[in-house]
Amino acid sequence: MSNCQTWGRLACVFIASTLLGACAVTPPNASLTDIEQQLGKQFSALAIPENSLGKSTAVITKDEPLTLPQTLQILLSHSPRVRMELAQLGIADAAALQAELIDNPHISIGALKPDGGGRWQLDTALSQPLLALFTRPLRRELAQENLLEAQLRLQARLQQLITQTSDHYFSAVAALQHCYVQHKMLEATTARQQLALSLYRAGNMAENSFLFYDNELRRAQQQMEKRQTIAYEQRLELLNLIGLPSTEAIEFAAELPLLPNEKFNHEQLLSQAKANRTDIKIAQQQLAIVEKRQHLVKQQNGWRDITLGINAEREFDGAKNIGPEVEFALPVFNRGQGKLAQIHANKVALDARLQKLELDADKSIALALNLMNSARAQINILEPALAVAEKRVELSNREVNFMLGNPFELLAIKRQQIQLAHEFTDTLKGYWQARAQLELAIGQALPTNNGEVKDPHSDHSEMDHSKMDHSKMDHSKMDHSTMIHQDQSVEEKTDSATDHSKHQEHHHD
Repeated sequence: MSNCQTWGRLACVFIASTLLGACAVTPPNASLTDIEQQLGKQFSALAIPENSLGKSTAVITKDEPLTLPQTLQILLSHSPRVRMELAQLGIADAAALQAELIDNPHISIGALKPDGGGRWQLDTALSQPLLALFTRPLRRELAQENLLEAQLRLQARLQQLITQTSDHYFSAVAALQHCYVQHKMLEATTARQQLALSLYRAGNMAENSFLFYDNELRRAQQQMEKRQTIAYEQRLELLNLIGLPSTEAIEFAAELPLLPNEKFNHEQLLSQAKANRTDIKIAQQQLAIVEKRQHLVKQQNGWRDITLGINAEREFDGAKNIGPEVEFALPVFNRGQGKLAQIHANKVALDARLQKLELDADKSIALALNLMNSARAQINILEPALAVAEKRVELSNREVNFMLGNPFELLAIKRQQIQLAHEFTDTLKGYWQARAQLELAIGQALPTNNGEVKDPHSDHSEMDHSKMDHSKMDHSKMDHSTMIHQDQSVEEKTDSATDHSKHQEHHHD
């Protein structure tokens, strides 16, 4: 066998093995399953189905109000923001696939013609850079580290969206609860205005006093309109965040959850944050990536910058020459000094960033716990105050029925009770929002307490939520000036107050 045939076969084997190695790479598995499993561990109440992120698989129930876990499930399956974040993970998956590949072989073809004439000389060469082949294991490991960092970033962003949705959910529910309380305020103010009108017509009230109560009714109507507008805006914000249109006919819970009987330890929460917070994990992962990148730079600037190939040429007389070719760079001037210095500076910055993230976690936990403790302390004060206000309303109502009390004082006490109910709602909302921030601070859901006991004084003056459907509010069609209230207790109070005014008129005569 001639040397030409031998070198030709070697060239074919070289080309075939190179192409086979480049084509025998399969794409990496999708990373969504890992993300879903991690979220399932951190937020077990969500019960995330497999391959459900961003795929509109959550069932939207319209027969009953949505709970917070159901709302979060809709967020993870319907929200465009979630799909946007998932696309970033797809980019990282593609980068991991690219790291699996090796560089394509190079072929060069040239033609030369002698000055004195004659046949053209054909010069061909086939080469394969070996740097990518030598550094392929390290590049693959580096790409997997980058993919893991992308997964952690996605997980952190999803946690932020979950916390943001929880915050909006509690705001929307609290806005509805304010509407219910304000509806009672409007009823009480209307009853007082009707009583004043009856006294004014009977001649037992001056016009100036009647105009005061008449104007108070308009003020209550304005406040009711404001509350309903805020509730509608909060509803729109929540629907937009979870990926539903404004016309979606669903309802949210009418009342905030009860205050749970729970207590947390700052040090334990901080330990959980250091172990579970994704931003801390990302900083740790970046440190590992920088160290591997430093090792890769040292490899690239050494004797591994080598190119191995086959060179073939044809002489003027038709003879063919084929042989191997090796080319390498001499690391004389550029040994990657600048890159190594930059990597060292990055390591110092990442160490400082990791320390800052731990301090930020400590601060966030302390702030959230302080807000929760303050809200609990205020609720412990507001609950007995509500109980006293309810008792005063009951006693005043009895005195008015026996014509021993002033109906206007009864309505004023009722108004104080409703103001306390507004404060109670705001404080309870602040507790749950701070609790959601605490979950974000530690990187996982807090345990729930199922042994909650409802306080008998937290019923907000016996509100009947079933009579009000705020999911279909149309403010343009609401005329509060002609509102007719069918609350029997208010009518009884008004009738009793009217009889009392007639008794006073008879006594005056």
